[in-house]
Amino acid sequence: MSTDTETLERIRRDIDRIDDRIHDLLMERAALVEKVAQAKAGDASVPLRPGREAEIVRRLAARHAGRFPLAAVVRIWREIIGALIGLQRPFSVAVCQPERGDGFLELARDHFGVVSGKQVFPSPGHVVRAVADNVASVGLVPLPGDLEPEPWWLSLTAGADNLPQVVTRLPVLPLPPAPGRSDTVEGFVIACRPHDDTGADRTLVAVETVPDLSRDRLRALFTTSGLEFGAVLATHREEDRWLHLCEVESYVTTDDARLAALLGGGKDPVRHARVIGGYPLPLPPQA
Repeated sequence: MSTDTETLERIRRDIDRIDDRIHDLLMERAALVEKVAQAKAGDASVPLRPGREAEIVRRLAARHAGRFPLAAVVRIWREIIGALIGLQRPFSVAVCQPERGDGFLELARDHFGVVSGKQVFPSPGHVVRAVADNVASVGLVPLPGDLEPEPWWLSLTAGADNLPQVVTRLPVLPLPPAPGRSDTVEGFVIACRPHDDTGADRTLVAVETVPDLSRDRLRALFTTSGLEFGAVLATHREEDRWLHLCEVESYVTTDDARLAALLGGGKDPVRHARVIGGYPLPLPPQA
């Protein structure tokens, strides 16, 4: 056997040994998750912890080095996380799949993994109802826009108990356009649980205002109340009121005093304000 062949065989044995170690650690991690599930046996809530998941991915990205692509690291860990969520409790994803392609189903697979069940629905409203009625554990809906006749995010403002909230924005690691790579599809994950505080977050606030209120004026009202205004993601216009979906550049809860200040005691043009969720900031785009 030549020296080169011996070297290759030794390298392959080292790779096999590393594969065994990785496999052993995956089985060990699964055993720990099973213990977590046993400790939470009486907890019927969805076993999703978007903040914790974001912190894991951020920590791995910060320590990553070498030529192995970060996008592949994120994908591997998303598969691990998705599989282990399913060990705690039955888990399924409702996916809004518009007619223009399969990007949202692919986005759901990339984030929740191949193990979790996926149910396809024709509209965001169907997805919201599926999550609210416990037909699905979580839902994936498109980012909102101004031209929607029935915006899905309005149903998250109804004030009923256990309404879904936005908890994650996908993808968690955007990729730039490249030959052979489909255009990036973006969406929000909704679940019947509050959004998390990770220290680097955005909060979604739905506000009702008088008609004809400009976005510049709305931004000024947010700033005066002490909220870090980011953008208006969508506006829905009705004859006697306008509804805006606003993004705040921090973590905000429903009982935050700044929301009360935004209303101005009824003197300002903002009539109502409701937090409908939020999300951890995604990682910076990678080449």
